[in-house]
Amino acid sequence: MSDYIPVTEREREEMLAATGVKSVDELFADIPAGLRAGRLKLPAGLSQQEVYEKLKKTASLNRVYRSCMRGAGAYRHYIPSAVKAIASRSEFVTAYTPYQAEMSQGILRAMFEYQTYICLLTGMDVSNASLYNGATAAAEAALMTKERGRYKVFVTDNVRPDVLAVMKTYLAAKNMELVVLPAKDGLTDAEALGALLDGSAAAVYAERPNYFGLIEDFDAIGEAAHAAGAKFIGGCNPISLALLKTPADCGADIAVGEGQPLGMSLAFGGPYLGFIACKEKEVRKLPGRIVGETVDKNMRKAYVLTLQPREQHIKRERASSNICSNEALCALTATVYMGAMGKEGMREAASACTSYAHYAARKFRETGLELRYEGEFFHEFVTVAKGASDRILAALDERGILGGLRLSDDELLWCFTELNSKAEIDEATALIGGAL
Repeated sequence: MSDYIPVTEREREEMLAATGVKSVDELFADIPAGLRAGRLKLPAGLSQQEVYEKLKKTASLNRVYRSCMRGAGAYRHYIPSAVKAIASRSEFVTAYTPYQAEMSQGILRAMFEYQTYICLLTGMDVSNASLYNGATAAAEAALMTKERGRYKVFVTDNVRPDVLAVMKTYLAAKNMELVVLPAKDGLTDAEALGALLDGSAAAVYAERPNYFGLIEDFDAIGEAAHAAGAKFIGGCNPISLALLKTPADCGADIAVGEGQPLGMSLAFGGPYLGFIACKEKEVRKLPGRIVGETVDKNMRKAYVLTLQPREQHIKRERASSNICSNEALCALTATVYMGAMGKEGMREAASACTSYAHYAARKFRETGLELRYEGEFFHEFVTVAKGASDRILAALDERGILGGLRLSDDELLWCFTELNSKAEIDEATALIGGAL
């Protein structure tokens, strides 16, 4: 043990004396011998140069694609150079989320600006200072809707699988029930949904675009939820909101989503960013924390932590969530991204996404691939290639192109963003045609 604890022998003896034991072994005597790890069999240490070479060799095992045509919840977008340059400044970079005692006006203002952007994007009245990721944001939003006698959350099976799994876990722990309905032609059947909703319905959750890339009718879903006295939670792709109606305009009570497209690289799956915003009447149920703007005693603009509805700050039984942290650096990154892109830049990126996706769908159809669903889509769509999916993915992989995500033996989910090009799509089309 002395090999791995950076204290001197004298310091160790002083600590043992203070605890009233004679040795480290005696300190752990109450732990059964069979549960003790014993001496760790660690390899010999390496120099910095040796570690660097070892990591470089390991990194070389990664498969690097020159073109990506896959999304399914994590999306490749162009990130302006200013985003990483600003977000990586020493004033902002931290290994964890700063807590109240460490809050500076700079960090508070950054969070306030983030909240403002999310409200502008979703049309909602208030946003918190971010959550862990899109899946936990959806689950936290569902918990916000529980009321006396209302404990069921309705969702269609066309939402992202990770969102569905996290919601099941969260709701089960809070004695709430998740009712999963089958999709109709890839979309939520608002009429069938409305017929199932009753007085026990707390909320309806839907995504636009959904997992299959289709544009859900948020207006109809929201009307069905409200007719039963339930809340409507709208899951959103933030880039798509530059073109589509805001969740608020569609009648959503709460808007959530995955913020990774807002200036964060794919990064092997994280860390990502969950955003959540709601109408003002729901603000005291909002998890996490909210930064507000005020003035100090000299009437100068100042920022403060306004609400922190968790058990560390209020009575445990009144806490709406036990979330204790957020993705502060990711939220800052999203803020810089949205500020750098601006309204027009966001709109241009969204337009490029949908233009390339629709061009790809048209070209793929010319090869004989069929679209699984005929509804409107943003930048993802599903194709059916009976017996040819393996050949298609292999042909693309050989040329350095990451093809669509396999949903079943015959179905592939494709995604296109502004980082794709007409030339890439034409090349992929030729390869697909040769594989069919």
